[in-house]
Amino acid sequence: MNLLTNQQAAETIDGVYNDLEARLMQNIAKHLSDWKQTIDSDRWLIQKLAEIGKLNEENIKIIAEMSGLSQTAAERMLNEMAEAALNNMEPGFAQLARRGLIGEIVEVSKSKNVKQVMGHLQKQAKDALNLTNTTMLHKAQEAFKNLVQTTVSEAIEIMNHNTSSAVTGAEARGQALRKTIKAFNDKGITGFVDKRGRNWTPEAYVNMCMRTTAGSVANEVQTARCKDMGVNLIQIDAHAGARPKCAKDQGKIFDLNDGSGYTEDARGRKIQYYPWKSSSYGEPDGLLGINCGHHKYPFIPGVNIQRYFPTDDLDANNRLYRQTQVQRALERDVRKQKRECMLFDELGDNDAFKEASVKLKTKESNLKDYVDKHKHLHRRKDREQVVGFDKRISTEAVGKAQKHYKEWAKSIGAESGPKTLAGYYDLKYNNSKESRLYKGYVKSVNDGRISPLIKYDRYVETYNQAREELVGIKTKDGRKIEDITIHLTERIIGTHEWMAPNSSKALKKRLDHKGASVENVKDALQNPEEIAEVKKRKNPHTGMEEESVLYYGKNAIVSFNITTGTIIQTEGR
Repeated sequence: MNLLTNQQAAETIDGVYNDLEARLMQNIAKHLSDWKQTIDSDRWLIQKLAEIGKLNEENIKIIAEMSGLSQTAAERMLNEMAEAALNNMEPGFAQLARRGLIGEIVEVSKSKNVKQVMGHLQKQAKDALNLTNTTMLHKAQEAFKNLVQTTVSEAIEIMNHNTSSAVTGAEARGQALRKTIKAFNDKGITGFVDKRGRNWTPEAYVNMCMRTTAGSVANEVQTARCKDMGVNLIQIDAHAGARPKCAKDQGKIFDLNDGSGYTEDARGRKIQYYPWKSSSYGEPDGLLGINCGHHKYPFIPGVNIQRYFPTDDLDANNRLYRQTQVQRALERDVRKQKRECMLFDELGDNDAFKEASVKLKTKESNLKDYVDKHKHLHRRKDREQVVGFDKRISTEAVGKAQKHYKEWAKSIGAESGPKTLAGYYDLKYNNSKESRLYKGYVKSVNDGRISPLIKYDRYVETYNQAREELVGIKTKDGRKIEDITIHLTERIIGTHEWMAPNSSKALKKRLDHKGASVENVKDALQNPEEIAEVKKRKNPHTGMEEESVLYYGKNAIVSFNITTGTIIQTEGR
């Protein structure tokens, strides 16, 4: 069995707990959906606390319903994994027995070792799920109680800070709920509390338990059958991206009886084997531990060929593993944001839903950008899904985010930029000339250096004109213009006439730059009244020392980077 197989097997169970957590959280949100009542917050709090008994009854029914599904799914998963492992092994053992290389075959149905292993693993899985159910029931009640108490405290504080305005109790609760629901969503409902007091989400804990158990089925059944057949040597496979403790053990031959020495493969090649106790087996983050993707195979001296070898490049291996962990963290961010959208939809708070929808598109774009930049990674849409974030909510979230983008683009005069939100994010995360130009315009508007009345299409037109007329010409002292900066565009337009109306006096004074036409810039370079002394400075981005010079023309001053051949900026005279 490989890591993907274990993950897919675990998903049949942790998917139930994803659904369970979502249903419990939706039920809690349903009990808060009457926040608009025209009553004071203290009365609302008493009303909500009185509902705890009813909430518990509803949650017990939800958990009981889902528990039956999870127990059945877990038992089926264990049996299927055991059957698959045995189907892979038994033909090989049968052939070895016919050749007289191992003892008499012990039938699986009569194997005490296999029965003992399966009984232990089934109990382990059942105990883990029962513990999760009990913890979730208790933590759901605790979360509801904390949520209403914190909401009321926040609402009272909001009203105390708005004594001069008419803020009702319902309005204050609505504002407070936006804050407390976000915190509730970030934390979720705890499924397990470990010995260090850390809270695990149901998905994380159940997924970890079931993936580990799924892997243990194949590994433990293999060990049981090896004991049945008197085989004591095993080989560990190898793969890129292994965890540090696993990487040092992969590709090696181990002795289950903890012996050490040398053996030979089918080609007569001498191979060292190590004591099983010398491996990281048994440690949570070690070989065949939590979320491990390694496997062991029987190794028969003189019959098997060593197919896997110890990892040489541990640095590359560890780097790939870290990248996969970043990807999983970004996937969790996406799932959490989808759940926030779902909760605000349940509460009926359209403004908060819109805000959450915009954030969701940002989270999804961050994930896409990271995966696209790492060639060994690929997008896993299945790990981004959230039960309860259905097609309706998804469609509304996309619509809200798209509407927000169009309003924002219009507010900064960028209607001629990307027409869709997806197009905006594609542009945002690449390093093309168009991307740099768009980012330059947005930054200039946001910083108040140009007005949105300029419009993005004029900004692009100005840049293209400057590039066409300036790149390739030579200055009076023989220096060739190789490029222009994006920053030059806003300096050609200038802030003297186009300063954003809401800019502060200090900003207006600091950024009161008179524009200079492309023709005036060109004239200053080719027919300057004065060429200043060359200056040297260290580039803050590259750390390299560069030379620059100022050209004073009749109607413009131009700053030129001699080292790179780039026009930096200009100012009208």
